[in-house]
Formats: sequence, structure tokens, C-alpha cells
Amino acid sequence: MKLALAGTSVFGALILRALLLSSHDVVMVVTQPDRPAGRGRGLRMSPVKNLALAEGLRIEQPEKISTPEFVEKMKRTGVEVLAVAAFGQILREPLLGGLPCINVHASLLPKYRGAAPIERAIMAGERETGISIMDITPKVDTGAVYMQRVVPIGDEDDAGSMYEKLGQAGGEALAEVLEAIDREGMQPTSQDESAATYIEKISSADREIDWLRPALEIADQVRGLSPHIGAYTATGEGHRLKILKAVAAEVPAESPPQTDSDVSDQAMAVEPGEVVIVGGRLFVRCGAGALELIEVQPEGKRRMDASDFIRGHGKVIEGQKFGEH
Repeated sequence: MKLALAGTSVFGALILRALLLSSHDVVMVVTQPDRPAGRGRGLRMSPVKNLALAEGLRIEQPEKISTPEFVEKMKRTGVEVLAVAAFGQILREPLLGGLPCINVHASLLPKYRGAAPIERAIMAGERETGISIMDITPKVDTGAVYMQRVVPIGDEDDAGSMYEKLGQAGGEALAEVLEAIDREGMQPTSQDESAATYIEKISSADREIDWLRPALEIADQVRGLSPHIGAYTATGEGHRLKILKAVAAEVPAESPPQTDSDVSDQAMAVEPGEVVIVGGRLFVRCGAGALELIEVQPEGKRRMDASDFIRGHGKVIEGQKFGEH
């Protein structure tokens, strides 16, 4: 089957790589135009374009894919099906109806319709997510589903590792579905609208840590936003600190309490957001438990281990409260 792949992000590049290993013929790659990025604001190519260039594939970068002219260009190129994976444009008529369009969505639809399904699933503490291969319809993520694959979310997984796992699973599932459609006319199944859930794009409010929440929930927030977005907190120095890796933990006692009253005093003294450094480890007290910071990125600096951050900032932040603006 002759395909066009429309994708932009790392997830799209993983889907493209899987298609290139399949029996299908990728005759065109469609990706977003190069955009200014970084401090120098130079034009940056998408991960999908980088892979397509390396493989010598035909590349198209339309500002709008759903135009009569571009639909005709795809047809003249021999495209039979347009596969879409994290492309970044909403498909509309005349593209919809002009060519079969199949999407690789990184959730078990109808759950997590919308943007950032990988991040949202981890942030919600889900233990599994998955891939849905679906028809594209005018209403986002409502099309009938050909196949789903369940992918577990491990305790150590963050958004970066789940992009890899889901991209691999999605590419393999898409290749199987296209083969089945070509061979036997595979038909999709409608989604259960009563079970649908919708999510929004990640906002600044989603990124900021509320230390009143339990440590386990904050750890999920950190994992869900790492490494490409990053959860953050305000520090006692008046700057933002991005937290890229952290685990829920109990703060080790430097010396055991001597009496029951000492235990009571310590419990009353706990304040969410309080920074505690014990044995070269960095903890922040939460509404329940504490978060041990493993990898951080101070504002305007490189990412670093928490131990390196302590060496440069420990005397300033110890005993202060994170999250206060």
C-alpha cells in the first residue's frame, strides 16, 4: 500500500520508522514547517523531517494540509492512505472524504481524547495506557477504532520513556491494520461515547507544583511532564526550579526523637514546601509524605543531579519553603 505519513514530533518519527520497516511504501512525508526555536531563534526541523531526510524520502511542509491543492498533490503522488501521528494540524474537508485518513492516538480511546494523552495518563497515576488506530472524523478523536494495544506504565516510566514504548507499539499496530485493510477490508468499531473523557493541552498551571498535595501525586506530575516539559516550583531565591526526576519518600531522621513530645513537636513543625537536606539528599515536604528530588534544572542553567544543586544552593534553600512567590 502506498502511504503518506503526516507527523511532526518524536512520536511521529517513531511511527514513521516502524512503517519504513514494514511492507508498505511511504511515498511522502508531511510535517509542519520549520519553526524558530532556541535562544538564537534559528529555524529547527521536526524529528519527522530529520528522519525523512536521512531516509531520502519526499518531504512536504504545507502550512495547511486540508486544501484541495494539497489533496490533489497527494493523489498525483499515488497516495492511497494518509497515516497521521502527532502531526499538529486538525484535518478538515476536502482532505477528509478525499483520502482515507487513519490516526495513531496514544490512549485507549474513548479515554483521554484530546491533547497530551501520554502526559495526562501518567499525571493521573494510571498504571496502563495504550494505542488506538482509528479513522479520522471532523470531531477530534471520535472516529471508529480498528485496533488497540495496551501498554503498561511502570513505576520508573516518565513521558519520555512512554513516548518510546507507545511509538513502537503504535507503529507495529498501524502496519498490521493497514495490512489487514489491504488484504481483507478490515472494518473499525465505533467508540462508546458514554465512556469518553476529554483532556486539555498542558498549561503553566499544570506544570506548577502544589506542595499541599500528597507526594505520590506530585511524583506522578513530575514523571508525566519529564523530560520535555518539566514540572516546576518557585524557590526561596525567587526563581523557578524545574524538577525532572523525583520520588515519593520519607525524610530520614538525622537523629531519633527522644520523647513522645519530641515526636509531636516534629509533626506540628512539618510545613508543605519546606526544604530538608539530609545526608546529601534533597527533600521537600508535601501535604502527605515528602518528595526526594533526584534531577533538577535551575532557571537559566543546565539540568543537574540534586547533589550538584545542593553544592551550589544548599545553604540558601535549606529550611526555606518552595512554592512561595
